[in-house]
Amino acid sequence: MVVVDEYFHDLMKKILNSYDIIKNLGDSKEDFFVLDVELTKINGLLRVLVRKSDEFSDKNIEFSKLEKKIKNYFENHYFIGELEKIKEIYSEDPLRVKHIRNSIINSLQDDKMIFRIYDIAKDLK
Repeated sequence: MVVVDEYFHDLMKKILNSYDIIKNLGDSKEDFFVLDVELTKINGLLRVLVRKSDEFSDKNIEFSKLEKKIKNYFENHYFIGELEKIKEIYSEDPLRVKHIRNSIINSLQDDKMIFRIYDIAKDLK
């Protein structure tokens, strides 16, 4: 179980690092492109986390709770379309960049998902 815990801890740490990068971004065009990259990383890592946590949910009840939060995130918050539109039209508008960044941060905090990831990662280490 130690190897599994390290694997999950590493995944969660990467998610939290990208989340911190997003939280600390500004509202420039360059920041918008960083936001896009970091959100893509987070979404990919969350998908891996869901797939793998499904395999190990019987070993740790926290994984099944987190899996529900992540699935809820994907059902209710998916920014790929919005990011593509903003990238094409509004990437130089600081207010639009700020708004989408704040929306992404709020979506990750929805249902306390990102805080749950932090708590589980802390417990795994």
